[in-house]
Amino acid sequence: MRILVTNDDGIDAPGLHALAQALAADGHELMIAAPDVEYSGSGSSLGTLEHGAEIAYTQRNFDALPNVPAISLEAPPAFAVFCACAGIFGPPPELVVSGINPGHNTGKMIMYSSTVASALSAAGFNVRGLAVSCGFPPDHRFDTAATIAVEAVQWMIDRSAPQTVLNINVPDVDLSEVKGVRMAPLASRGLLGLSFDKGPDVIRLLRYANTERLGTDTDSALVRDGYVAVSALGTIDALEPIPDVAAYLEAGLPLASALEI
Repeated sequence: MRILVTNDDGIDAPGLHALAQALAADGHELMIAAPDVEYSGSGSSLGTLEHGAEIAYTQRNFDALPNVPAISLEAPPAFAVFCACAGIFGPPPELVVSGINPGHNTGKMIMYSSTVASALSAAGFNVRGLAVSCGFPPDHRFDTAATIAVEAVQWMIDRSAPQTVLNINVPDVDLSEVKGVRMAPLASRGLLGLSFDKGPDVIRLLRYANTERLGTDTDSALVRDGYVAVSALGTIDALEPIPDVAAYLEAGLPLASALEI
């Protein structure tokens, strides 16, 4: 399966490289198309839509990914997905994987997430999409999230229908300490909390970790409690019921739940 790897933190972001290296090691055919700088919080923006607008791009090479073509664009990630799925850079991908984002994308705040929007943008081209996130530095665990992502990609290949879009959030623990994988509805509040401090001529954005009033068995609550949360966002017509995603991942990973007697 041809996979496009993208993100909203820029093409040089460590999370993207952890994801791409894990997928390459698993034998997938990859291409990277990502923004040149950070576009976090830009949602599904394509950038300018002016007639005749020129969007600059640069071909990149990475020593750790010697056989993976990579393109950096001066545009949001949804535009990169749009171009790739439209065949601008060669054969269109069959799956778009976005991440690994440093910062959980849970709750209804995901409407602003460019990580999630990149996966959703793929569905517009009848392409599957997968968004993967973990926590913020310094506690982030790209290694655990990358392993989960590889297993989730295998589920997408084996079981998913076109336009399937999943949002996966991974707790920041060793893989063996993950309590399990659960299908999850979106919480009313995300794990990322935001407040604003209005000054005389600026509004200062303040970020904080939100752990309260997350509901029961929601994506935010499950990740807080040490589970991988899987939320279905796109058109789902899989060969088996969608809860099979959680069972599939649990069966393929050495999680804490697998060690219980």
